[in-house]
Amino acid sequence: MNWMHFLLDAAIILILIIGIRQFRAPRGARIGNLTAAFALVCAFLLVLLRNNILAPEIVLIALVVGSVIGWIVAVRVNMTQIPAMVAFQHGAGGVAAFLVAFVELTGSGAQLATINRVAGLLGLVIGSATFSGSMIASGKLGNKLKQAPTNLPVHGLFLALNLLMIAGLCFWAWAPEGPFSAVYLLVLIILSVLLGVLFSIRIGGADMPVLISFLNATAGLAAAFCGIIIQNRLLIACGATVAASGSILTHVMCKAMNRSLIKVFIGIHQKISSKPKDVEVPPPDHVDSLAKGTFSKEPRPAFETGKSDGMSEVASAMKSAGKIVIIPGYGMALAQAQFRVCELATRLEEMGKEVKFAIHPVAGRMPGHMNVVLAEADVEYDKLFEMDDINPEFRETDLALIVGACDVVNPAAISIEGTPISGMPILMAHEAKKVIVCNLDEKPGYSGVENPIYQEERTILLLGDARETMEKILARIAGDEKQGELSETGEGASGANRISLAVAAENGAQKIVIIPGYGMALAQAQFKVCELATRLEEMGKEVKFAIHPVAGRMPGHMNVVLAEADVEYDKLFEMDDINPEFRETDLALIVGACDVVNPAAISIEGTPISGMPILMAHEAKKVIVCNLDEKPGYSGVENPLYREASTILLLGDAKGTITELINGLD
Repeated sequence: MNWMHFLLDAAIILILIIGIRQFRAPRGARIGNLTAAFALVCAFLLVLLRNNILAPEIVLIALVVGSVIGWIVAVRVNMTQIPAMVAFQHGAGGVAAFLVAFVELTGSGAQLATINRVAGLLGLVIGSATFSGSMIASGKLGNKLKQAPTNLPVHGLFLALNLLMIAGLCFWAWAPEGPFSAVYLLVLIILSVLLGVLFSIRIGGADMPVLISFLNATAGLAAAFCGIIIQNRLLIACGATVAASGSILTHVMCKAMNRSLIKVFIGIHQKISSKPKDVEVPPPDHVDSLAKGTFSKEPRPAFETGKSDGMSEVASAMKSAGKIVIIPGYGMALAQAQFRVCELATRLEEMGKEVKFAIHPVAGRMPGHMNVVLAEADVEYDKLFEMDDINPEFRETDLALIVGACDVVNPAAISIEGTPISGMPILMAHEAKKVIVCNLDEKPGYSGVENPIYQEERTILLLGDARETMEKILARIAGDEKQGELSETGEGASGANRISLAVAAENGAQKIVIIPGYGMALAQAQFKVCELATRLEEMGKEVKFAIHPVAGRMPGHMNVVLAEADVEYDKLFEMDDINPEFRETDLALIVGACDVVNPAAISIEGTPISGMPILMAHEAKKVIVCNLDEKPGYSGVENPLYREASTILLLGDAKGTITELINGLD
């Protein structure tokens, strides 16, 4: 019977190892995850079958409740919140460990062998400390607690006294002749929880990947000790596997940051200094003063994402670049910009560019965070390059595109002594011939160290939400291809030229969608719009009207106004019906509408129209806007569509503008 038990245990452990082995490549990771989960389910069932469960209904209820809660949490968590959730899960593992240890020690302490009693105490202490430490880490990663290290007066002394009290209580609580005292064990749990808090609060946000990896190891270690006390080979094996992998990952993270594990954990933090170190060996000629720690203090111009001058420079840089390296950071994940970044990479490749992604080991808030976020956006794994592999290529890179990253590309780490990141290996983006930085602002990263790359002449700063920035860049690239020259489409063209461009767009379009708004009704332009639609149809064009539910000042307002002009009802299409067609539309003609076609509703959070469904006119190949002026609509939110390269802006009274378009066709 014992042999049968051993063989079953060995088979489950083997399945678990096979599942873990598949984690080495993303394509096998999904199957590997399911394989490992299958092994754990088998282990769970085997434990239930081998033990005489006195109240199976309680176990079943607990299983159902826990599964439902876990499922609800999992489906609500996005990629940005994953690090905080992982830390929370480590804490949950610690709770499970110290509860099992507590029950075993208080219930059957007299019958336990010495090794089991020692393992129980260790599981209790490590599990409790893992729980509280993980909760601190989760709070910092979830922005519920400040990310900066918190150092109490004589912090080290408090920590040392706490450890001595725990050690002393372990010996005091040990009563070989009988069960452990529940009171002593409760005090031991409280002291261990305090240990986890004191240990974690002085580790800052920049070192969170190290802390997360370490807590992963301690959670596994606590589980392994619990396996010893209850004499369960499966729990010992699984816990030891987690402890080993977490320890290796901790070492990898420290190596990636060029940090001593001891210095990270005992809270040795260097003060921020701006004094550059002396460089005895000068760098190659094409690596400028940045690597020497001597850089200009003069601020570089920073363009907001809506400014055409910054986007023009970006478009020019991308057009001329042959080799492009994209560097993602936590800001990209926070803005949920990974999908747009992937779309941009695909578009650049279609233009004949070589595109690679450079991944820093500690980019994000947990090990592998950027890999997971980019995988969510379906970026192919063979396009992701680790730091050691990509760094030698930056000198031959035409353009480095930084999206939401700061510390991992901060040259101060290699040129300035005495900072929290001094000596940390970085991605050598500053060696590229051109650098584009798409960050929310110019503030330093978690380290608090200013990034000199922002001041470089070769750097283009695009400040603002990363997702909005990516959308602007995509639109600019698309507009350049459609129209050839940026100057012909927007502010640089005269009124007459704009009318000529608009007429040319009408002549060249086959499928046209007209979008009426309150400005059309206000100008009484509906009759001219109907006349224009008829004229276009006579030329063989397909013409439809797109009606937004809230266009105008009451429900159905546009339907009534267009009916007054005898527009046929079957040419009016509701938003849900017409939106899928905009991508195949040659020309979207907007007459007196703003908010109902404002892409800011879907790209910018926190505005009066955020989340409001819109007519997707910006997806059309060409857009003509006939509005009185460029002012925002009633929402007060500026419309980025007006700045798109594919947009021809015709300002003035809508009735007069439409008349000019009709005359141009004639």
